[in-house]
Amino acid sequence: MPTEAGPLSVKYYGYVFDASGYGHAARAYIHALHAVGIDLSVVDLTQRSPQVDDPLVRSFIKKPVEPDFHIFHGIPPEWARLAFPLRNAVGLTVWETNVMPSQWRNVLNHVVDVWLPCEFNTVVFSRGLESSVFRLPHPFFPSQPNGGALDPNTLLATAERDWVVYSICEWQDRKCPDRIMEAYLQAFHDVDDTVLLLKTNPHAARLAQHTLDALRSRIPSRARVTIRAEAWSDHQIAALHARGDCYISLHRGEGWSYPLFEAAGRGTPVIATGYSGPLDYLDPVAHQLVRYRLVPVRQPYRYYSPRMEWADPELDDAVARLRWVYAHREIARQRSQTAATAIREAYDLKNVGAAAKDRLLHLLQRSNPERSRSLNKMERARRLHPSIPVPGSWYDEDYFERGIKSNWSDGYGWASFSGLFRSTAAFLARTFPEARSILDIGCAKGFLVRALRESGRKCWGFDFSPWAIGHAEREAAPFLVQASVDDFTFERAYDLLVAFEVFEHLTDRQVVSFLARARTQTHLALLATIPSFDSDAECARFVQDDGDLSHITIRSRGWWHERFMEAGWRQDGLHRVVQRICQDHELPARMGWKMFVYAP
Repeated sequence: MPTEAGPLSVKYYGYVFDASGYGHAARAYIHALHAVGIDLSVVDLTQRSPQVDDPLVRSFIKKPVEPDFHIFHGIPPEWARLAFPLRNAVGLTVWETNVMPSQWRNVLNHVVDVWLPCEFNTVVFSRGLESSVFRLPHPFFPSQPNGGALDPNTLLATAERDWVVYSICEWQDRKCPDRIMEAYLQAFHDVDDTVLLLKTNPHAARLAQHTLDALRSRIPSRARVTIRAEAWSDHQIAALHARGDCYISLHRGEGWSYPLFEAAGRGTPVIATGYSGPLDYLDPVAHQLVRYRLVPVRQPYRYYSPRMEWADPELDDAVARLRWVYAHREIARQRSQTAATAIREAYDLKNVGAAAKDRLLHLLQRSNPERSRSLNKMERARRLHPSIPVPGSWYDEDYFERGIKSNWSDGYGWASFSGLFRSTAAFLARTFPEARSILDIGCAKGFLVRALRESGRKCWGFDFSPWAIGHAEREAAPFLVQASVDDFTFERAYDLLVAFEVFEHLTDRQVVSFLARARTQTHLALLATIPSFDSDAECARFVQDDGDLSHITIRSRGWWHERFMEAGWRQDGLHRVVQRICQDHELPARMGWKMFVYAP
């Protein structure tokens, strides 16, 4: 298991250097997890030479980590053998029909959580699994070319005036490339300033050309079609996206579809079947969603079955939408660009990474509560840790009432704390009977000021939290001021200064500077309680259990004694006796206070 102090760690298994959709998604997720501080190691499941390079992903290959979780990404039976021996495996996959493959059930029921990119998938898989299911969308992760950009018109053999419709897909029935060509030929049969560029896999060249020839034999159309059945680099894909005027996907079913997603995220007008995974990010107003009917799956594939259905996009609706976008291209682009801003924000690497991290922490809470508490504390400190010196504005409602930044998980109210502060006032009155005027340093809402005034003492207080002073006790409010230790003005001298759990919130410089100023305004003594320790083990236990993120100065008792001496305070025999009496009193013992008593 990982060390308790280390960050959340993951071993990620995937087709990380493939040019496929699985490969693109794997690289995107790895970047997203890295962006939120997860410690990563990567295992490449690909059994061939890399098709794509990614320096960040490559840097994590075989990196030694002690993973909190193993994430297996891809087709479940292909990683089942690696996942079965593990108790902390997460399965990440995607699917395109309305029924989950039965061959996947045993594998996915073994993992602790099943991650799917879209609502379409989570609904389908929830019906067939015992394991919990979680929606983790693919991050927006455009093609990452290295080096200078290509000239799109040169690459695509297009003219500046051409209106380019394009699609990027493998040649198979599910992607309906023949339906795309048919819709395009019908839509622009009498137009000569458009071109359809169909980017598909190299082995499909002859079939694609044969299909196009057959379509032209029955559809009189002078619309231009260019088939690029080639393996393309990220440079070439990026150039196509940059040049394309309209992306079209007449898919039967998709778990996500990265080419369509990238086009939509770039602000390119898109025409797509209104079915399955892409509906998570496509907007029915901004994008053209083609009508469909559900039909049985007929494509041969070992994981398809006759029970499954997917979409059959309506050709006439696709034709009409192509013509509309062509005729209203400025409106279409404006709408698409507005939607793209929302897409890029919603599916930003850090947003997706944060969702994954939150889910892993939730799972860890069930499987390893102690490790979960340690990581939650680290994460909370990272998000909420104040600047130093701590500003007064940081001590807000989250600090005093919600326990998000402090140890007060049940809030900080007089009804809950009146007994403690009245006991503290009585303790001070008995210990320092001569003290008639008292200053409470770091008084918060003035609970001690109220309790001391109720007991007949004259007491004032100051605190540098505007929120605390603004929510002070009504009875104490007239005697409180909002100020920091750096700018508090002593308008009178006091018999006794008290500082309960205050100095650990200050820097070394602030402590010594204030103590030096305060000494000249004190008649009898200063009493302080400060978390301080006689051993490293005692200090480590305190830090482990402490929820106050503004405890910035945690030191030994000897260190604090030196600071008081440095500021001119003294501790003679009498004051050492008083300090011992205070430390042995029932109240400090019950509260765990470490008492300090000094003379001016």
